[in-house]
Amino acid sequence: MVYFIRYCNLSVHLFLQVDTSVSTKERRPRQHYSPELKLKLVKMAFEATKEGNSVAAIAREYGVNNNLLFKWMRIWQREGLISRPRRQYRKTASPTLLPVQITPPTSALPPVTSMASSQDIICHARLLHGEITLHNPSTELMSLVLREMMFGGAR
Repeated sequence: MVYFIRYCNLSVHLFLQVDTSVSTKERRPRQHYSPELKLKLVKMAFEATKEGNSVAAIAREYGVNNNLLFKWMRIWQREGLISRPRRQYRKTASPTLLPVQITPPTSALPPVTSMASSQDIICHARLLHGEITLHNPSTELMSLVLREMMFGGAR
């Protein structure tokens, strides 16, 4: 990483140049530990903490990441388990196509009538930092307001 600092009038701009080249380092396959080994290490780790010894030393001795051993200890304290059961994925049969019949509509819907112009449409919303009232908002404006309120502008 390389940092660049540029001074402009009263402000300082810090630019970070990051090497985005893809690493050719291969990932090791995920380790799977037997429940017996996990239980043994957790019991040893609790004994070590009672005696004031290092849990990380036990993890190093058995070639286990010490954060993983601490995670097993937390799960044991909270749930009385060494690890959470793995999700069982069921193999399902291939999708089956179902027969569908399309029938023409039996009656037409009545035409949509617009609201009388004598009626006012008022939208009032209480927000975290205030309130907003819209009089006779258009459909586009209401869509925009609802989208902003629900998703915070994320699209």
